[in-house]
Amino acid sequence: FCAWAATAMAMQYAGVDVNLYDVFAASTIGFSFAYFNVNDTMLMFPGALYTQAEPTNYLADLYGIDYILYVDASIPSLEQNLQVWESEGLTVGVVDGEDEAFDLMRDTIDTGYPLLISVDPSWLPAPDYDILRTEGLTGGGHGIVLVGYNDTDRTATYLDPGVGSFGDDFGYPADGRGNYSVITYTALNNAWSNRFYISNTFLPNGETLSKRDDSLGPLIRDKLLGVGPIYSPSSANAYLGNFGEKAFRAMSTDMTTEGLTSFLSVFDGIADEVKFKASAIMFIGLGLESQVTLQYLSYRTALEALPAIMNETDLSDFIAAGQQAFPHFEVIADNSTLIYPTNFTQATGFVATTFKAIADSFNASGNMESAFAPYADELDTISAALLGVADAWLAAGNELAVYWPNDFISQYGSVLAFGIGGALVVVVLFFWWSSKKPSQ
Repeated sequence: FCAWAATAMAMQYAGVDVNLYDVFAASTIGFSFAYFNVNDTMLMFPGALYTQAEPTNYLADLYGIDYILYVDASIPSLEQNLQVWESEGLTVGVVDGEDEAFDLMRDTIDTGYPLLISVDPSWLPAPDYDILRTEGLTGGGHGIVLVGYNDTDRTATYLDPGVGSFGDDFGYPADGRGNYSVITYTALNNAWSNRFYISNTFLPNGETLSKRDDSLGPLIRDKLLGVGPIYSPSSANAYLGNFGEKAFRAMSTDMTTEGLTSFLSVFDGIADEVKFKASAIMFIGLGLESQVTLQYLSYRTALEALPAIMNETDLSDFIAAGQQAFPHFEVIADNSTLIYPTNFTQATGFVATTFKAIADSFNASGNMESAFAPYADELDTISAALLGVADAWLAAGNELAVYWPNDFISQYGSVLAFGIGGALVVVVLFFWWSSKKPSQ
């Protein structure tokens, strides 16, 4: 959640009274999930990770903030990316290397506002990231907020929402690390350049959306119900993936013995087949637990925050329907996979331990049937929990459809009526003209 926590900070600096839970709700990421199972690829994305720029732009518009995304000229497929971003309503700036990126930092801070940037956290000085340096893990993205700079000392001051979020130092950083930390320009450039100098500005424009409920209601409805083009408006992913309740419904089918063995059969005959499949089984379990946990944390808090944001609508039935997902999420969710992302032995949740046991059994025997058979009940429980989430999201989405109908007639009735009316006029005029025209 680092990018979203950093977004909440930047929005607060811009004068918007929001916290992290409000951001989960108003950006709609708390009500979003994506799942892909195509050939040899299985991917799961909670709303917080599936896409960030478009929901951030929507959030900013909702609260009267001008949001600009900046990237470096060296980013791969720059022109294609610019076309996609701009087609989705984003304003995008391009910086050319270190000098222009640091000038953007100075100019933004000089106007009184911070700069949210994406960095490789292995270059950040906090001891929380020692594990990344020890393991040689680099290149990952992490959001921090630059709030000051000193050209004389060649240092920058930043806020880091990542400290205390994982590892042995998990917990609120009472020692103050992460608050107004200092980093050298050299380390900052190494961290920032590895992420193509991705930067975000949030500047107030005073034009808050007047009909907030009428904007959020239909969007959250479609996110929950899994309307593909809403998730990926400019991509074929809209038709390749499963989204919202449909994602959980598809995972419910795929996380059974039959579903998993069918997916793994794609790798029949490859080199080191047993070892590869055992690893795949383990990582599917770790991925399922960690990604669903992230979704549960953002969904639960977004559901709590939404009534205060959509305060012109009675959301009691929607909230009641949405809360039905909680016990099903709790079957799968466990923080251990998030707290120790690089140490699989510390993953102690129900899903992770079940899949690790299956993986160990298959690695020892090489027999798929005997590896899965002892864990049929556990997989049935996991499948049922995923189906329970799907049913709750479907019910919650349909509750919003009571206020904002999504059936064809309700959405296009006026257009249809206008079209039919126009066609009738054409027919009447044709017969009138025919009656006046001499017979041939």
